[in-house]
Amino acid sequence: MGIHAAGFRGVARAPMSNAGLRRKGQTVVAGIRVRTHAKINLFLRVLARRPDGYHEIETIFHGVGLGDDLDVRAQGSSGCEVHMELADGLPGLLPHQEENVITHAAECLRGRIRNPTGVSVRVVKRVPLAAGLGGGSGNAAGVLVTLNEMWAGGLGRTELLEVALQVGSDVPYCLSGGTALATARGEKIAPLPSLCDMWFVLGISDEPLLAKDVYAAWDDLEPPDEVRSAPMALALGAGDVAEVASLLHNDLERAAFLLAPGLAEKKERLLDAGALGACVSGSGPTVFGVARDELHARAIADEVAKDFSGVSVVPSQQVCVQRLS
Repeated sequence: MGIHAAGFRGVARAPMSNAGLRRKGQTVVAGIRVRTHAKINLFLRVLARRPDGYHEIETIFHGVGLGDDLDVRAQGSSGCEVHMELADGLPGLLPHQEENVITHAAECLRGRIRNPTGVSVRVVKRVPLAAGLGGGSGNAAGVLVTLNEMWAGGLGRTELLEVALQVGSDVPYCLSGGTALATARGEKIAPLPSLCDMWFVLGISDEPLLAKDVYAAWDDLEPPDEVRSAPMALALGAGDVAEVASLLHNDLERAAFLLAPGLAEKKERLLDAGALGACVSGSGPTVFGVARDELHARAIADEVAKDFSGVSVVPSQQVCVQRLS
């Protein structure tokens, strides 16, 4: 079964170069390499805490061209071994093996598959950890898609979405990526047309913010004014970059600013440098600015480089899980 067979739109795929293994009349792929891309939240509204402890949200995800590389290989021993390294200059501490979302994703899928092999996953991280960019969720989605193929699992879209939600709230979106409206915990996904390829400046901070802490801080604040996602969806469909930039919204921004007060100033720095709009992504601490084009984005990045631990200039990205080999 190929990645496309799971029914996820837009998964990029290159021709297979790996030899296969034979099992019960099927060809089981020995290894797959993928790149999993980050996301930003162009719009995020928090509705209420649910009885299960999660929050109902309404958000518009947008994929961006900053990605981690995963090399997933079959191995003789059982279980899932994860070997992770940070790309040069990337801040953050690596999670322990038992805390790694990749391990969790593999174990959740293993319960749905007959006779799965052991696997090793080597990861080169370029997406900062605990940064509001969905790096871990993208890694988990990449592992679910690749292991479904490697293990000849045959799980379709609905089943993979069920497994993805077991792993994390953003993982269902990351199975496809692109631009999408997400509701409930984030697992109800409706693809949105986006007629403009945009350029962004990502301002990275070296002190992570944990989503659970930001949501807890949000719970203690007064409810925000109600803002709807429809104007942002219309602006994306019209391909109006300036209108998109003017409609950026994130209910969690106030909570992130309370926990990391310097973020408010960093957002202002992006605007002072010429960004058409700026916003915290997800639970932060990444702050992004919208640019007119690549040259404008690079000019903004040069202006704010000293204000952040790291700065990346990235375009829109239409898929999260990109097949490399």
